[in-house]
This record gives sequence, C-alpha cells and structure tokens, in this order.
Amino acid sequence: MKNRNFHFLLPLTDITLISLIFMGGFWVRHSLLLDIMGSDFRLSVYHYFLTGLVLGSVQVTIMAVFGVYRKEFGLGMIEEIAGIIRSALLAVLFTLATTFITRQLLFSRFVLIFSFPASALLLSFWHSQFRKLISKTGFPSKVLILGTSDSAKQLGDFMENRALVNYKVVQYMRSETPTETIAEKISVSKIDELVVAIHSMPSDKLSSIILTCEKLGVQYKIAADIFALVSLTAKVAHMGGTTLIESVPAPLSGWGLVLKRALDLILTSFFILLLLPVFMFTSLAIFIDSGFPIFYKQTRLGKGNVPFKMLKFRSMRVGAHEEKTALADKNESKGLLFKIKNDPRVTKTGKFIRRWSIDELPQLFNVMSGKMSLVGPRPPLPEEVEEYSRRDFKRLQTIPGVTGVWQISGRSKLGFDEMVKLDLYYVDNWSIWMDLAILMLTPSEVIKGSGAY
Repeated sequence: MKNRNFHFLLPLTDITLISLIFMGGFWVRHSLLLDIMGSDFRLSVYHYFLTGLVLGSVQVTIMAVFGVYRKEFGLGMIEEIAGIIRSALLAVLFTLATTFITRQLLFSRFVLIFSFPASALLLSFWHSQFRKLISKTGFPSKVLILGTSDSAKQLGDFMENRALVNYKVVQYMRSETPTETIAEKISVSKIDELVVAIHSMPSDKLSSIILTCEKLGVQYKIAADIFALVSLTAKVAHMGGTTLIESVPAPLSGWGLVLKRALDLILTSFFILLLLPVFMFTSLAIFIDSGFPIFYKQTRLGKGNVPFKMLKFRSMRVGAHEEKTALADKNESKGLLFKIKNDPRVTKTGKFIRRWSIDELPQLFNVMSGKMSLVGPRPPLPEEVEEYSRRDFKRLQTIPGVTGVWQISGRSKLGFDEMVKLDLYYVDNWSIWMDLAILMLTPSEVIKGSGAY
C-alpha cells in the first residue's frame, strides 16, 4: 500500500483536533480565567461543541483549497505549515464575521482568538508527525531517475531524505539509455514514478519516454532547468494548446515588501525586549572567557550587493578571520561555504552560544536598521560573491535574513548549491505565511542543533 492511501486520514483528524482546541479554549476561558475575565455563559457547552465542528470543517475546507493536503511541496514542511497558518487565521476571521453579521450566537471572542495560534501550532506539529509516521509505516514509492549529473543526484537525495513522500530511488540511468531498456526497467522493478533530470534530452526521445510512462501507467516528472531563466520569477502558462513559460512579478515587491517590513519591526521589537536577559548574560560570559570585544562585526553583502556590518556575539578568538586561509584544507563544507565542525578558533563560550544559535541574536539590531530581515537568504561574504555564477546573484535581489530556509534545512550539512536552490525558491515563492512558518520551525531546529557549529 502506497503512502498516499493514508492521506484521507489527515482531514478527519484535523477536524477532530480543531474541535478539541475550540473546547480547550472554552475550558481556559470559563475555568482558568473565570476570576480574571468574569462569567460569560451566554451559550452552552453544546453550542461551543457544534461551533468547534463547524470551525474545523471550515478550516479543513480552506486548507484543501490552499493545497495543504497535497502530497508534495517545494520546501517540504515549510509550505505545508504556511498553508496551515493561513487557513487557521482565515477560518477564525470567517467565524468572527459570521457571528457578527448574524448576531445570533454570541461566542466568547477569547475562545475564537485562542483557536488561531492553538490550531496553527497543534496542526503543524500533528502534520509533521503524520508525515514521519507514514514514511516509516508505508511502502516507499519506487523512483527511476534518468540522469547521472550532480543535480540529478541532489534531487534524488532530496527525494529520499527530505521529501514529505516516502521515495526510494531504485536507479540512476544515463541519458543515452534506449527507451526500450527504460521500459523494461520500469516493468521489472515495478517503478512507480519516473523522473527525467536531463535538461538537454532531444524532444523526440522525451516524447517517447512520456508515451511509455502513460502506456505503463507510471507517473513521471520532468526537471526544468529553472536557473537558466533570466526573469526573477516564472510560471507555466498555456496558449492555444502550447505550453509556455512566462515571467510574473516578484512576490517580494510593492506591498509585499511593506508587509514584510512591518512584520519585522513588530516581531523584532518584541524579541529584543524578551531576550534582554540573554543579551546581558551572554555579554558577561564572553567578557569573562576572552575579554573584549563582545560583538563581532563582519562585512556581509545585502540586497543589491550593498555591503553592511552584520552583528554577532563574538564566538571566536580575536583575529580568527585572518586564520581562515591557513585552515582552508580542513573545510568540511561544499562549494563556497567554509565550515569546520571542531574549529580550533572557537572559544569555550563560543562553542556553547553557537550550539544554541545565541551568537546570531545581535542580528536583531540589523533587522531594526533595515539591513536584514527576520527571514531571508543567508547574507554572503564578499569573497563568496566573487565566485558567484550568474544565477547565484539572484540571492542578492532580496534582503538577507537572520533565519531562513537554509537554517532550518540542515544548515552546515547542506552544500552551497543546495543552499542556493533553497534560497532562490524562497525568493520566487515568498509569502508572509512562509515567513511565519520558518519562524515557527526555527526554535525546534535550534534545539536539535542540526548542523550548528
């Protein structure tokens, strides 16, 4: 049984969870907060229970419309959680609007407002656990990949290790493999899906492979070389039976930038106030361990290739950057990134604050000044940009972030090419919901410490 046969359970469990959350809000309002907020028993428990079911049905419907229940996402759980957050807010707003217009059922506004963050958090956690569960209990979908290039193997690695569907790559086949051999492999190995990861395949052979897949009832995907496109964003369009690729405006422009900046200012102000004790204790620990300076100012490149000073708590000994050349042979990362797991330049305090990403907290002041955003691509070093290819410069068309897709997708475990692909996908598909999803996922990644060194 393939994993997709289990997915009908998600909407049913979601409705149940949302109903329980609504009743949980009722209990908090009328039990825990009764002395503080006073009595509000205009409606019975029965009415709240029915409304919870209706709210759950409405939210699940909205989630279905936004594609939350589809099998695959470009950024995995990030996009799924983004859809959950968006749907939770719209469902609560819909219920508030309905009760206001009808003036029939006077629900506690606290219960309705409580339902938004509670359902967003609980459903996000449940969906992530559900995905892990079916990936372990269901039989994997067998995949045959046409292509042996590095990009083809990166795609296969993503499908096997980070995709939300349980894939098993059976084999990589070369571009010159005859269609008859491919068909035989599909039949013998009982392949469920064929992925064409060869960008220069002749159209007649590609047509032959597609017809073979359709004849054998096998799903197929064709990897597009999207990085060869010059436009900022593109989408598939159809005209007169012809498939076209057309440019569309970047989502991070106009009102999108205004909305993102407003979110940055509101949340960053809150985070700075909340984390003031952490700032004080960290500064004291660094001073006791290795003296001044407390902060490390590093030149990075921001939007439009403009340099700025990125703030961090100093985690290395003074003059560590000048030692980088001598340690080049110990670099454990791929491409332009420089990472050493047991870097000898890191201080005792530095090792601790790096493990918990505390060294990154001063970047909140970069966000307040407008040089950075809470969420965005990792700001590169000038020497990294000197080695950029044409497609890599696309990362510099948006404001860099304190956290981002790279930071919650493995961090130091990812190579430079993988980081660029993730960042470019974020730039082309940005939404405020995606930012909220990344912010929601960041704490759990910090706790796990995945790739943090």
